[in-house]
Amino acid sequence: RPLPDGLAPIQPVASSHPARRALIERCCKALIACEADLNLLDAKSGDGDTGSTLAGAARALHAALDRLPLADPTQLYRAIGSELSQTMGGSSGVLLAIFFAAAGDASASGKTWIGALGAGLDRVMQVGGAAPGHRTMIDALAPALAALPQGVALAAKAARDGANATAHMTRAKAGRASYLAADKLAGHNDPGAEGVARLLEDLARG
Repeated sequence: RPLPDGLAPIQPVASSHPARRALIERCCKALIACEADLNLLDAKSGDGDTGSTLAGAARALHAALDRLPLADPTQLYRAIGSELSQTMGGSSGVLLAIFFAAAGDASASGKTWIGALGAGLDRVMQVGGAAPGHRTMIDALAPALAALPQGVALAAKAARDGANATAHMTRAKAGRASYLAADKLAGHNDPGAEGVARLLEDLARG
């Protein structure tokens, strides 16, 4: 049922920014490219659909580029969060929507783009309860964001080191993997952390 007049959500005004558009396109293509690998990795400790979940969201976001407010960072973060909340299933979609909504709020208050992403991470950890060491994508994302002021190459290395460290974490504290025995987790990177690492490695290649 449609909302009464005056209560409909405000739609952001589409705008152009070639560099941001190219960055989003690059991120989407990177996630789509590793769909099969992430699914295989997730099948060892989860439902085998992490790759499809991330790639599906990437395809939807790519298709939405023409209606995104690319020239307005604050509204862009919020629009990406809204898009992901509608296209991603499960807790991943909820948490990434929270991440980008919080980044938008931080951007509106004057944070730099790196500060805004950091605020998004803080909010996700607060709401979701996950932290570094819990065998989630945060194990790659947190060190990557900490290293990002020194450049994308160092952020990619930090993400890779963080993702690889999850192979030695035999107790997950979030997601389906938290119900599995240690021998099912040992030796396999968390698929969410692996996805973050691959995304940043792709960006670091320039």
